[in-house]
Amino acid sequence: MNHERTGYNNPDADGYIERFFRSLKEEKVWLQEYSSFTEAKAAIESYIHFYNTDRPHSALGYRSPSEFRNWKMQQNAA
Repeated sequence: MNHERTGYNNPDADGYIERFFRSLKEEKVWLQEYSSFTEAKAAIESYIHFYNTDRPHSALGYRSPSEFRNWKMQQNAA
């Protein structure tokens, strides 16, 4: 993970955060009416896990983070 791409002292990091929140709203929050805060919190936590492990990302060549890590390890081993 490249920590230089995130953080309060890096204005370019805003784009990554804004993209995440846009995806969260478009793919999860706006598609459903939640009956309680607890239900919304659980759905959002589930989405965050999905986003960070299984969801394809264009910046990763349309691979999930897990697929990208495996691919990168294979590239480094070769």
